[in-house]
Amino acid sequence: MLDEYKKLIFCKNKLEYIRAKINSLFNTYMVTFERFFNSEIKARLIKFFIYNAHTAFLAEDMAKRLDLKPRSIRGALQELVDDGFLKSRTIRSTRSYARDFKCPYQKELRNIVLQFSAASHDKILENIKKIGAVKLAILGGVFLNAEKFRVDIFIVVDKPNESKLQKFLKSIEAEVGKEISYATMSMAEFKYRMDMFDRFVRDVLEFPNEKIINKLKV
Repeated sequence: MLDEYKKLIFCKNKLEYIRAKINSLFNTYMVTFERFFNSEIKARLIKFFIYNAHTAFLAEDMAKRLDLKPRSIRGALQELVDDGFLKSRTIRSTRSYARDFKCPYQKELRNIVLQFSAASHDKILENIKKIGAVKLAILGGVFLNAEKFRVDIFIVVDKPNESKLQKFLKSIEAEVGKEISYATMSMAEFKYRMDMFDRFVRDVLEFPNEKIINKLKV
């Protein structure tokens, strides 16, 4: 119980330190922490551009990928441009947005985003069970902010419901803000590859991962 209390205090102090650090930078450039994180949509856009750092997007494309309406994000995009996090460019009446790497608090913002999971693991578990009798489900890559990974989601399941699988992936990609790499295998294929010491399967199991379903005890 004491160890858990110490962990909570540590996390609280860490968040307060990060908040103070960012606030000091924001204040230097006349932007407050409260203004910068004043809406869920802005937070999702920040995460979106952290994970898609080197690409410019139209508002319509971002809205589609985040499962939002274009008009709901335009105001937030303009605020992020005004705050210096984004830069915009207009060509023939078409406006695109991209990260502005001259922004002095890019590194701190990236560190904050990577402190947290890209998506709720409980939500992933709840929805992944709907695609079939899943024997093994492994998260890696973007969900653990891991540099070494083969896929973000690996699933062993016989005869998955494809429509529910695609619906699940679409909802997770909207929450994360980037395309999710995944692989599914039947029990027979997984067993065969394990017996053959398949490199792909071995990498999935050996690289940083979290097994949210592990009925195979691997």
